[in-house]
Amino acid sequence: MLVYAIVGDIDSLDPHWMYDGISHEVMWQMYEGLVGYKGGSVTEFEPLLASIVPSKGNGLLSADGLAYTFPIRKGVRFHDGSPLTAEDAKYSLMRLLLMDRAGGGSSLLLEPILGVQTSRDGSGKPIPELFNAADEALRVEGGALVLRLKKPFAPLLSILASYAAIASKPWTVANGGWDGTEKTWTRFNNIPKEGSHLHTHVNGTGPFALDLWNIREKQLVLRRNLNYWRPPPKLTHLIFKTVDEFSTRKLLLQAGDADAAFVERQFLPQLSGLEGVVIDDELPRLGIDGAFIFNFKTQLQGNPYVGSGSLDGDGVPPDFFADVDLRRAFAHAFDYEAFLRDGFRGKGTRARGPIPPAAFGYNYRQAVHSYSPQRAAELFKKAWGGQVWEKGFRLTLTYAQGRADRQLACEILKKGVESVNPKFRVDIRGIQWSTFLSAFIAGKLPLVNARWAMDYPNPHNAVHPFLHSEGFYARAAGYKNPRADLLMEKAVRELDPDKRRALYFDLQQLAYEDLPALFTVDDYFVRARRGWVRDWGYNPILMYGYFYPVYKGEPR
Repeated sequence: MLVYAIVGDIDSLDPHWMYDGISHEVMWQMYEGLVGYKGGSVTEFEPLLASIVPSKGNGLLSADGLAYTFPIRKGVRFHDGSPLTAEDAKYSLMRLLLMDRAGGGSSLLLEPILGVQTSRDGSGKPIPELFNAADEALRVEGGALVLRLKKPFAPLLSILASYAAIASKPWTVANGGWDGTEKTWTRFNNIPKEGSHLHTHVNGTGPFALDLWNIREKQLVLRRNLNYWRPPPKLTHLIFKTVDEFSTRKLLLQAGDADAAFVERQFLPQLSGLEGVVIDDELPRLGIDGAFIFNFKTQLQGNPYVGSGSLDGDGVPPDFFADVDLRRAFAHAFDYEAFLRDGFRGKGTRARGPIPPAAFGYNYRQAVHSYSPQRAAELFKKAWGGQVWEKGFRLTLTYAQGRADRQLACEILKKGVESVNPKFRVDIRGIQWSTFLSAFIAGKLPLVNARWAMDYPNPHNAVHPFLHSEGFYARAAGYKNPRADLLMEKAVRELDPDKRRALYFDLQQLAYEDLPALFTVDDYFVRARRGWVRDWGYNPILMYGYFYPVYKGEPR
């Protein structure tokens, strides 16, 4: 049995609804896709539920790059004992495309397969013709799933390896899920997470099966799948336990009651010298931490985070951050060096935009906003025609509860902003992760500190969430810039690497000028474990770990 003390609660077990790091992590212990990443590589793939990875060399990827054929592996069974079929694979990808919950990951495949960013029109209604388009793009031919794209899309296998989990169609339908027909699909479009049986129940093909999810106690217990198509995992049970307080995680790890624990770098000295505890450090990141997201159209109704809801010294209006001078003032009020020193013990660098150093297209020469209280004051005086400086404001800055690094970032920004003018008040509040997600997607949080872990190792997935009008953060925060959308659409289809790099350089410059989000640091991932945890590999896309090969042996 392996116990992992994590931070943040699990949002959902539905593989096609969830879109957060913790839920993503536990999902891949129970579900599988057609292909997966090979070991720690983010560029090589191995077959999982497909028996072979399509390529032009083996003839399963067409010469024009538009058609992928995935022969479905024989002899695979779901946790309930039913056999895997190509129809299950088609149904699962159709469900991901057409369920398309707000703030979810469906756009990752909607874009390359159907050529759209969302399944809904401008009024929020499902687009009727999308069912037939998806039904044509995903075809079962013999024992294979054939996937046809609108245009060549180089990162496709990466997306399939990261987000296209396969669920049982008969089991899902039998438990009140979508029946797979055109007649009913719109009823399941953008459903709430509680509206699906898969929110709390699992029937995948993965190495572990669901034993118990105690939502109140924030504990997920998985058991070994003895009928797994590969040799069963060595661990009999895998337990994810949410423990937001570092001191408690430390005690659990020290006593051996937790075999592994999430740890922020600022707390590493407290683990130094603990007998039997091993630190894995300098693990490469494909993502960005400590980013502040500005909301351009905060929803006021029933919102406790905006004070009075007006620019009267006791609140902020819904479009408070639509003023670029205000956003730049906040950028100059943040002490970046203090954050690096106190939050990361100097183990990191200034972020230069949404693209991290480990990804293609990163520009180490990109200009950044400097910490300058004087410059911040000048910009605050310009913002809203001088009203911000004269009247002051009050807002609540939020972060995911239990994340000490994000709390520190909020405290640094609060100190910097409030020191400029005594009329400025920034309240800080940590919110339970699932509540944080739903409130952000609903547009109720005027300013948040968050992170983005890339879904797949392509710079498109680094810039899209922050800069594209349909991106995860941008859409929820009401940010739209047609030039950003156009640059991204060009970049993702450009085959010449030098031209692609130039386009991503332009996007980083646009992020600097427009400042829809404030990027603070680039850092490394770090984790703590007992020495008896063996064969715990690392892949930047699955930072917390894939536990199929893990076992507990003699400490070393």
